[in-house]
Amino acid sequence: MGGPWPPLVESCVDKETAKAAASALSPKIMSAKTLAVLPLTGQTTLEEVGRFLYPFMGKNLVAKPTHASGGIVFLNQDPSKIVKRTVEMFQLARDNFFFQHYEAQYRNLAKKILVEESLGEGPPPDFRFYCARGKTLFCQYDRDRFGDHRQALFTVPEFQPISIRDVFPLPDPLPGKPPHWDDLLRTASELSAPFDFVRVDLYDLPEGVFFSEFTFTPNAAAFPFSDPVFSRRLLEEVLNLNRIS
Repeated sequence: MGGPWPPLVESCVDKETAKAAASALSPKIMSAKTLAVLPLTGQTTLEEVGRFLYPFMGKNLVAKPTHASGGIVFLNQDPSKIVKRTVEMFQLARDNFFFQHYEAQYRNLAKKILVEESLGEGPPPDFRFYCARGKTLFCQYDRDRFGDHRQALFTVPEFQPISIRDVFPLPDPLPGKPPHWDDLLRTASELSAPFDFVRVDLYDLPEGVFFSEFTFTPNAAAFPFSDPVFSRRLLEEVLNLNRIS
């Protein structure tokens, strides 16, 4: 949590530059196309952010801070919802996200707002791979993150349920193995290769595997798994992989 974090990690948590980092590590990976970026200064006003977003309203796009977690605005929503969410995003984006949870990788990031294409009509399920030095340890499945959030853990490579809870309730029924499962595993391995620990977040879409983000301190290290034995085994495996590397 406290760092110091190398420049590669900082580039991987900036939501604009993370796409280039992912492409360099896994050349076949796809990601949402960036349409525009607004640099923020101490003098940037909410009105300026509104003017920046106005040409994109009503389209299947999203806006979000590049230097924080959350604050997503879906630009194809009702205008009143867009306005409300834009105010919330601006309040988040104008501050240094480091002071939210003291995740030091955010401390020196430039403040920007990004507009990118939305992948599908709504947020697709996330496949989040906990990895160390190119080895995937397990997969966390997240569905409907902005509504009835459901979550489950699965073994790799078998995709069998792990019988412990994370933060949110289990989906009912549990999902089946995704169509591009082997590609998801390969991509997670490639993207995690330089790092002692990282959660690689991916989407499985009809076109193939899409990059979502890198997460180096999941849940700001504030929410442990429900099973302490599982957590200890995970820590031991991460430490062993780093001794080997």
